[in-house]
Amino acid sequence: MGYTHYWKIREPIDADAFTKLAKGIKQIVETAQDAGIAIQDDSTDTIINFNGVGADSHENFVLQIGDTGFDFTKTAGKPYDTAVTASLVLLKKELGAEVVVTSDGGWEDWESGRLLFETVYDENVGVNFLGV
Repeated sequence: MGYTHYWKIREPIDADAFTKLAKGIKQIVETAQDAGIAIQDDSTDTIINFNGVGADSHENFVLQIGDTGFDFTKTAGKPYDTAVTASLVLLKKELGAEVVVTSDGGWEDWESGRLLFETVYDENVGVNFLGV
């Protein structure tokens, strides 16, 4: 197996929510890149799609307009995991009860992602924000 994060979206992501998520995740990815994390961002106007680079890549993190149901990204704990976990914090913040996020790791394993989110948004996500 490998270190993996999971999410289940209960209602389709509409265009407005997706636009807000895409803008936020772009900021997260760019901040991670500025901090020295190698990330290949292949996102467009209709899909969020990024991964690590070279040996530091694993599975793409992908979200699209209209997404619903269960999905996951196996990062194997590689450096881009920081951007994935920060993006999942944003996903939960924006969609609230419409999304359930779980992980093979505990909340302490999300520290770098939480710090990235807090850096981008100047907002503390608190203890065990996701319940992971």
